[in-house]
Amino acid sequence: MKQREPIDWSLEPPSKSQRKRDMTALQELGEDLTTLGRKQLDKMPLSDALLAALAEYNRLPPSHGARRRQLQFIGKVMRDENHEEIQAELDRMRTPDRAQVRRAQLIEEWGDRLLEGDEDVINAFVTQWPLAERQVIRAIVRNYSKDDEEAARVHRRRLMSYIKEYIE
Repeated sequence: MKQREPIDWSLEPPSKSQRKRDMTALQELGEDLTTLGRKQLDKMPLSDALLAALAEYNRLPPSHGARRRQLQFIGKVMRDENHEEIQAELDRMRTPDRAQVRRAQLIEEWGDRLLEGDEDVINAFVTQWPLAERQVIRAIVRNYSKDDEEAARVHRRRLMSYIKEYIE
């Protein structure tokens, strides 16, 4: 009896189902690109044809049919793109940098401490960031009122934006 050699399926072209899954994945990647702004798109490794297709998508009215067809076209244009590189850049853009996360946490911590604290906390902040003005912080903290929810939200936002100017 003759032994058969195993079939190497990797030499076969992808099945129709696999090709459909691949095209749907490219279309979804294209849909993710439609959510980006112009400056973000300029940072991406995209061809002029894809940029034009994305601009056309954003120009279309939000009727379902037109945008759906344009997404299919974007998926078709994506076939000629280096979609692995595009996906990697998109992931990098959407993943916040550790330094940015730490800065946001530091701003939140100082904001809470200043609103809950007293003169010692204000002095500690001004000692750490000497360009910050003690009087401005005092005025914002003094105007912050826990009783009036709307005023509290406004003054908290003012304090956070003020702190953000000084914490790098």
